[in-house]
Amino acid sequence: MPKVEGLISRELYTIGPLAGVARAAYIMEHYGIGCLPVIDDGKLVGIVTSRDIRRAHPNRLVADAMTRQVITISPTASLLEAQRLMVKHNVERLVVVQDEHVVGIITSSQVSAEMAKYTDSLTGLYKAEIFCEKALEILKNSQEIAVIFLDLDNFGFINKEYGHIFGDRVLIRTATVLKNLIDVKKEALCRYAGDEFAAATCRSLTEADKLAREMTSALAGENWPDKIEVTVSTGVAGGGCEELRRAHNDADYIIKYLVNLASLASSRAKKTKQPVVVARACEIEFLPGA
Repeated sequence: MPKVEGLISRELYTIGPLAGVARAAYIMEHYGIGCLPVIDDGKLVGIVTSRDIRRAHPNRLVADAMTRQVITISPTASLLEAQRLMVKHNVERLVVVQDEHVVGIITSSQVSAEMAKYTDSLTGLYKAEIFCEKALEILKNSQEIAVIFLDLDNFGFINKEYGHIFGDRVLIRTATVLKNLIDVKKEALCRYAGDEFAAATCRSLTEADKLAREMTSALAGENWPDKIEVTVSTGVAGGGCEELRRAHNDADYIIKYLVNLASLASSRAKKTKQPVVVARACEIEFLPGA
């Protein structure tokens, strides 16, 4: 997952609280920047933006014009966290602080541009990197977690028989069908790779199994172009978050483990011609699908 540190510019311009507003305006205009962190005795005490400057008389002090409540973020935080903070506090910039020292500033336009790299251009879904970050949030904040892994059946044949443009239409419609079934407050959906999709959810394993079957049925019952048949093999893996954390204290490993387990369950579903196979995390036992 991309981190905030990847967006930090090497050049950082700051100003003191006793400097004049006119001086702050000159620095911003000269260097083409929209704000300045205000530093006093090595500590961050505020931020002054071009908007603050326009509202203040040029003879006033920066201390009079600045915003004292500064929203900060660590350089090791994810861009997803940066995006969330900006939306929550309705700000367009975050001051990046490490060990109580200001090390840079990131803007909403920078974050949006970088996040776009992690969105699948064909389906509009998250790519795997953002998906894993969303799954980590679920593991951190929920009592239950499950991963649903869906693998389109015979997609290679569809590409060869009807062409890749037709295959792309199938992928786009698959994404639409799946998006219509998830609750964005509970789930994160991604195009994992090629003809594979994945969803992470805070539902119990039983409820995730139910959702997986709804997804599988919806795709099978869709009115596909040229009356072709599109089916999917689905695997589900999950369990209690506390149980998983007790089994392994590395959250990244747990998410990779769940994705791998769900993927294996999907392969088993394809091999045994079952629509859905469920694997309970920690026990690593395949539970028969109905």
